[in-house]
Amino acid sequence: MATVSLTRTVPAAVAERLLQPRADIVQEVAVGTGPSHEFAQEVGPFKQYRREVTVSALGDGAVSYHEATTFRTAVPVWGRGIDLLMRSAVADIDRTPRHRWWWPDEVVTSHTTTIVALLSLLGMIGAFIGVNIGQTITFAAAEFGSSDSAQANALAATRVGVILTTVLIWRADRIGRKPLLIGFAWAATIFTVLGALSTSLLFLTATQAIARGFATGLLTLVTLAATEEIPRTMRAFILSALTLCGALGAGAVLWFLPLADLSERGWRFVYLVPLAFMPVLVWIQRTMPETRRFIAADQVHSPGFSSVKIRWFALIVFIYSAIAVFGAPASQLQNEYLRDDLGFSAGDISLFRVLITTPAGLVILLAGWIADRRGRRMIAAVSLAVGSITAAVFFRVEGAALWVNAGIAAWLGGAAFPVIRAYQTELFPTRSRAMVGGWLDLLTVTGSAIGLLIAGQLIEGDRTIGDALLYLLPLPLFVAILIPVLLPMTARVELEELNPTDPVLSDPAP
Repeated sequence: MATVSLTRTVPAAVAERLLQPRADIVQEVAVGTGPSHEFAQEVGPFKQYRREVTVSALGDGAVSYHEATTFRTAVPVWGRGIDLLMRSAVADIDRTPRHRWWWPDEVVTSHTTTIVALLSLLGMIGAFIGVNIGQTITFAAAEFGSSDSAQANALAATRVGVILTTVLIWRADRIGRKPLLIGFAWAATIFTVLGALSTSLLFLTATQAIARGFATGLLTLVTLAATEEIPRTMRAFILSALTLCGALGAGAVLWFLPLADLSERGWRFVYLVPLAFMPVLVWIQRTMPETRRFIAADQVHSPGFSSVKIRWFALIVFIYSAIAVFGAPASQLQNEYLRDDLGFSAGDISLFRVLITTPAGLVILLAGWIADRRGRRMIAAVSLAVGSITAAVFFRVEGAALWVNAGIAAWLGGAAFPVIRAYQTELFPTRSRAMVGGWLDLLTVTGSAIGLLIAGQLIEGDRTIGDALLYLLPLPLFVAILIPVLLPMTARVELEELNPTDPVLSDPAP
């Protein structure tokens, strides 16, 4: 429990105001009066909360005001860090509801803080599994004696697993987000571990196609469920924070990648790491609630896919697919370029990518912060365009230029991702969000498979990876032009305003 004490000499009028129930970071209710005034949480983000106030007159209209607040935020895993930030807000005698850089205008419920924190863990798990094959395939291919083009084709084939999850993910619009989140996480974990037993590149590709398909569906559901809970004034920022958690999960693969240097078969140890996820999944399954918007929509049987605006669906499909055609080979052939063309070892690759991607977190959070205040479109367009250009140049340079282009590509590419991904859930009704997400996953993965196949064919000839990326670069640049022209403004707009067929949420639960 954190405790914040405040003692001030204030005018009687100020003391009178401070003796009223708070309605900024928490909605209080008075539970005691007299010499000691006591307040408890009625609605708010705390697991435990109590504010006790004593006031004594000093004369000349002044009073001695003493306040002691004990609290513990309802944020699993990250709660201690949030408590540190919350201390200043709790001690602030300006009780006017306002936006803080790390907290929204609205009173956030403990239901919301709990589910978003748990989603961050599922995002880390999904991201680890999703990038695992891309980071390790160059070492697996070396053991199996496979060529560069075979690797590109194998990476393309791993996208097939999303067909299965596309069919299953629709059930989230009928039975809820939680069952599919938990089920997909378990399936992705189990099939990843099976990859450690691979006897050929074909076996590895088959197991990781299924694992990656479930990981893709898991990340889609994480974004969907988070969007349904996050307050409107911080949707982009919190999605950026969740992306940062995903980046941490993806980056964790690099922590274990040096195991590939132990022997020709050392890469297999990376596929055993998800065994550690299993106790975490048991805990999440017991703790996570369902999203409030799904519960509300399910109770009134709101319309599903029939209410989807086809023009938004078609536009988002094109944007996601076009970005994936370029982005898949640009990201997943990096290790091959570093290992084969520049002679990096597994440890060198791990160190390089950790140093490059670590600063991206601040850029991603800043992009989300700007998007919530200035709108999504320009920050997404600029980040996508510059990030794509530098990603393509990366494969044509060495030395300092290699580090500069890799850094800019990682930072701006990471910044663009959560801002663009927000549209996937903001523009569609609650009872069709999972179905839309499933179709987007399938068509996006199709785009990434096409990009990898095109790159593989170009590389099989007399062209380099850098040459292949230059052929694909016009697609993300065209998308960067479309985003500010055709996508709507959604920042700080309630989901029910964007989707009028959805029921308006009643007063939030504590």
